[in-house]
Amino acid sequence: METQPLPLERIGQRFSIRLHDPEGGYRDVVGHLKSANTLINRKGQEVSFDPEQIFIWREIVERPTLAGKGAPLTLRVLELDQICDLTWPATENIENSGWLMRAAGGVTNRANSVLPLAASLETGALNNFAEKFEIAQDFYRERSLPTIFQVALPTWQLLSDKLRSIGAIETLRGNTMVTDLTAAKQKIPAGYEIMQSDQFSDEWLGIQLTPGIEKILSGCAATYLRLVSNGQTVAVCRIALAKGWSSITRVYVHQNFRGKGLGKIIVAAALESSFEQGATKAVLQVEASNAIAIGVYESLGFNFHHEYSFLELK
Repeated sequence: METQPLPLERIGQRFSIRLHDPEGGYRDVVGHLKSANTLINRKGQEVSFDPEQIFIWREIVERPTLAGKGAPLTLRVLELDQICDLTWPATENIENSGWLMRAAGGVTNRANSVLPLAASLETGALNNFAEKFEIAQDFYRERSLPTIFQVALPTWQLLSDKLRSIGAIETLRGNTMVTDLTAAKQKIPAGYEIMQSDQFSDEWLGIQLTPGIEKILSGCAATYLRLVSNGQTVAVCRIALAKGWSSITRVYVHQNFRGKGLGKIIVAAALESSFEQGATKAVLQVEASNAIAIGVYESLGFNFHHEYSFLELK
């Protein structure tokens, strides 16, 4: 019976592949699938093989991994980049040779930047750079937007160095943080109430006005949480689920209510809601300079996973 081709939609999962050498005999390779002809083994090394030599393969079904654990760092970074992109979708997406060009009228860096994908690693981070860069510049120029790249480090260090060498300026450096979810119930202080909905409201939008953000928010299913005191919304948060992850965004506390621990309350409620909806892990991104927010997230169990930069070419 003919062997079925490897399921490339399962890139990042662990496989055992038995190869039939032309000279005779068999050998096995095991690791996380990176492409149609490469695996990443447990030592983080890339192992190449000839797809024509595949005799049989099987996916190794493992117990759910802990947040930030398991697969090699590069594959985990690529997964988290994908989760964050899926849960904060641009209104336009065009892929060109491993670069995902995203645009949303200039609203937020994440939705208006180039995101390098796994395909770019497979062909070489700087392969055909000049041609791809020109296409990216044309894409953003046509939309009257600056050309911005989102680069996770150290995965895209070569690309980051190249962009800086041609004049790119870092406009923001952030931390990607992750945590595992549990069934822990959160106690809401007296005088406060958590309200949540699958639709954003004027009250939710009003606490952090960002013109044009509605189109991004409408791009995927999400849950919108509000912390309310005496009828007033004092803190907000948004969660969107993808592939077992909950992506937490738009954490914001009204300026008149800061210093009361309300950010921790709303994020804790978001984690509880995420678990109830079936997520097992959570991810968020925060400016590296925001020590107060990072401290709050760490107190809720979040750990640093990797850093990223937005690099802008003027």
